[in-house]
Amino acid sequence: MIALQLAPTALRIENARFTRNGCALVEPFSVTVAAGERITLAQPSGVAARIAARIAAAIVKPTEGRVFVGDFDARLQPPQAKRLVGFVPSDGFCASPQAFEREVGFRADVWNADRAEMQRAADAIFAALAESVPQSWARAVALALAPGVSTIVLENATERWTASVSALRSELAILATVTA
Repeated sequence: MIALQLAPTALRIENARFTRNGCALVEPFSVTVAAGERITLAQPSGVAARIAARIAAAIVKPTEGRVFVGDFDARLQPPQAKRLVGFVPSDGFCASPQAFEREVGFRADVWNADRAEMQRAADAIFAALAESVPQSWARAVALALAPGVSTIVLENATERWTASVSALRSELAILATVTA
């Protein structure tokens, strides 16, 4: 008998929908991303792609539906869910190396992590990406991945940028939103 080893589910979204003032900004969507898997989620507009990415990263709560990061329900256990997922906005992070260093220190404090260790991790990630993606975006990826998250959500990322992130860590679960 052959036993299949399935990768654990890193992110599961069930019928997530987002409305504002009775207007559906994000129609219901469901997606499951396993560890080491790269999924692209197409949305009909840039606004929908941005909101869907923030729903997946447990930043915005869906009006309807559920989001699980690892085994944690993002609505019921937001701190635990947010510790497992990193978010990269489409506009990246400011281009200033000084602001980047301050932000890494701030995030190290929030994560209760060693500042020097997190700075080394962020610098290594940035260096690995700096030649293949815009520097502001490489900094945003470094900030998202430096704490050692298992899942990353990329907002309106190109296929080339997504592939660059995927090449960093093969076990990383990646959800990228795009505008259809």
